[in-house]
Amino acid sequence: MSDLTSTLYKAWKQAVLNESVINQFEAPQTDSFGRWNKGDQIIYGVRYQNEQFTYYARNLTQSFDIEGATEEKRVGDTGYLCRLNSYRALRPGAGNRPLGRQPDISADASHCRFHCQDAAHPLSLLRRDPLLSVPLTHFTWNAYYNVAPIEKAGHFLWIPATNGGNVIPHMLQRLTSELIEDAVALFSQLSQSILFFNALHAGASVNHIHFQAISHRHPLPVESVPLVNYKGYQLLTDYPAQAVVFNAKDQTTELITYVEKLQQADIPFNLAMASERIFVIARDGDNAIVSEFPGDGLAALGMCGAIATVDRNAYDTVNAALIESAFKKMVVPAIQVIDSLT
Repeated sequence: MSDLTSTLYKAWKQAVLNESVINQFEAPQTDSFGRWNKGDQIIYGVRYQNEQFTYYARNLTQSFDIEGATEEKRVGDTGYLCRLNSYRALRPGAGNRPLGRQPDISADASHCRFHCQDAAHPLSLLRRDPLLSVPLTHFTWNAYYNVAPIEKAGHFLWIPATNGGNVIPHMLQRLTSELIEDAVALFSQLSQSILFFNALHAGASVNHIHFQAISHRHPLPVESVPLVNYKGYQLLTDYPAQAVVFNAKDQTTELITYVEKLQQADIPFNLAMASERIFVIARDGDNAIVSEFPGDGLAALGMCGAIATVDRNAYDTVNAALIESAFKKMVVPAIQVIDSLT
């Protein structure tokens, strides 16, 4: 484990011990299992008990602990992983969203779901001490705990800041060459971690620039898929979410060029860095949420084979065919994208 990674996870553990990773939410809709009603006040997060991290939630309005809302399983022998985390339906911007394209997220700083300019809001970034700050070429990157973690052992928001990490400018969820260069440099200092980015209409629920990271506990199916060359790009073969793949060590310039082309063409995408590969998966924004996984969309980790869902029925019935059916709707094949951009 790298020094930066070790420091980061020690800081996560301390934050959990301090009960900082337990936050209060207002339920945006009534839960079908009766665990909360719309408007109920819920605390949710992670505790450290019996030498392990555990999810914890309590309905403050109705005065009872909420249990059984998280599970995890492998999907047969496919390599796909599926996580159920019903608590994430409580996070800002979530809720039981309809199928198809989702409304645009406001670019206005006053509407930012990180409340980056509003220290009075209980979920504001300004009320969270960074777990650590990493100065890079263009920005200082602050690591914050995610208030609705999908990984109890550590789920981080990496936010670019200025003035030595003390000022958080409201920057939209759109990549620039400077942000990509810093992100690749950050990834080079992390180990046993996945660093990822979700564009708007491709899983992002906050219109404020951020990367996310979790521990790399399970190999992702995309990591072992063979590559094939197409018009100078390396593509995944034999994988239903066809992606363009870049080498994390020496293809930053090529990555920047490809991402800029996607953004200029207004094509949503997911970007994930794992092992020595960087995956860029183009998305169909009109199919941000599909019937196979209702209520919430799949993002970068899902496209790479680690599915997260808030829906109990989707979790109980998930199989390889269901996942691949969702991918077919949600993903624009890389060959099609390259042909449209060249």
